[in-house]
Amino acid sequence: MRLKLIAGNLIIVLLVGVGSYLVVRTQLYAELVRELKDGIGDDSELFGRSWRADGARLAEGVAKRASSKSVRTVFTASGEANRRRRAYDAAQDVSQWFGNPARGRNERPHIVAVIDETGRVIARDTDPNRMFGEPLLGQIPALRGLFKRGGSRYGVWLHNDKLLQIGVAAVRNEEGGVVGALLVGYDLSNGYAKQEARLLGHELLFITPEGVYSTSTAVDVRDAVEKALYAPPLDVQTTAALQGKPTLPWAAELLGAPYVGMTASLPMARGAQAGYVMLAHQGKHTEIVSLADMILWLTLLGLLGVGIYGYIMANNIMEPIEQMEDDLLAVINGRGDVRLEVETPELGGLSYRINQLINLFTGVAEEDDEGRAVTSSGGWEAVSITGPGSSARASVVGSDEANDPEAQALGAIPEAEYYAQLYADYVAAKQAIGEDVSNVPEARFVERIRGNGGHPLILSLRVAPVQLRG
Repeated sequence: MRLKLIAGNLIIVLLVGVGSYLVVRTQLYAELVRELKDGIGDDSELFGRSWRADGARLAEGVAKRASSKSVRTVFTASGEANRRRRAYDAAQDVSQWFGNPARGRNERPHIVAVIDETGRVIARDTDPNRMFGEPLLGQIPALRGLFKRGGSRYGVWLHNDKLLQIGVAAVRNEEGGVVGALLVGYDLSNGYAKQEARLLGHELLFITPEGVYSTSTAVDVRDAVEKALYAPPLDVQTTAALQGKPTLPWAAELLGAPYVGMTASLPMARGAQAGYVMLAHQGKHTEIVSLADMILWLTLLGLLGVGIYGYIMANNIMEPIEQMEDDLLAVINGRGDVRLEVETPELGGLSYRINQLINLFTGVAEEDDEGRAVTSSGGWEAVSITGPGSSARASVVGSDEANDPEAQALGAIPEAEYYAQLYADYVAAKQAIGEDVSNVPEARFVERIRGNGGHPLILSLRVAPVQLRG
């Protein structure tokens, strides 16, 4: 019984706790994943705006240097050699100017080139002979509009396996005519990708039709992303993004972990198929789900508390009941002196009533502290066989015997024969209702009858034992 009382409560607490944990964890995880998928598109757009702002600042800086005296004097020099020398010196000065950490990038540009009015390179930084005369109009579409309308532009240039963010600005003469251009380009390196990734809170990868160009991720993640992007089913989205078409967020399993990504084209990447991938580790963005584990710990504490409390309460209830059961069995087995004694207030009333019944059927009078007979509220009155009530019952029985011829006849039967007949009637009555009395020998039966000879029920049996036969 103790186990049933405790186990039932434990099962209820366990079901409520585990059920709450599963519901909260499942719903919270689903909501976080949904927010991640919806938010990565917004974060991708945020990077696009950041890219445009960086490009605009780069173009503005290039325009300032293009209007400087060192750059403009390149196009007033006489002779090709003198012109190339001035162009190289101007490119070096521009590279140094952009390398100042106060101007944002904290690094020197990958390339600075001075371009003539035909779109050919006069000179670049680091090496005056490298790229000399190389035509760039076909490689950089922004130059065409620049020579027509002037101003400054920014864009993307894929040059010699290098993916560059470039800014170009027109160089004007004293009359305001466009006589050339200044180009500054920064490599979209792993360092740049990591710098942007820290601001965005997601991993960032730059891609080309040939594969991943640079990344903020580890090498194994980069390889896994590259394999997934250029294979079905993500290859369709990758191609669309490189062509400047809109795409949707995607989900993939990379290195055994769930990832959510967004592939998009780099803004102002006309003439160069270049894009970027915004990548988010789903597990890192759903770590808050682990807070639901607190429900399990609280459930465990609840189980412990309910178990201890249940054990204490079960003992408080069951120990008195078991004691009452042992006492009742003792009374049934012939211990007429045993009475129920419990210290639990909840069972005190029940114990008192049972003791009244035992006193009633054993003929023992209940007395108070002053020795007076006590009558229960239920109308029962237990009195001693030697008390005044016994003489009244004896007179009643004697009167009945005197007036009943059958009783007079039975009274003439010897005692041994009377008890033998009474035992035979008892056995016959029990067998008639299908009970087994093989465990009740005659000697024990007679001993029990003699021991309870003053009991009113036994007196009635002596008066009319024939009732047992019915």
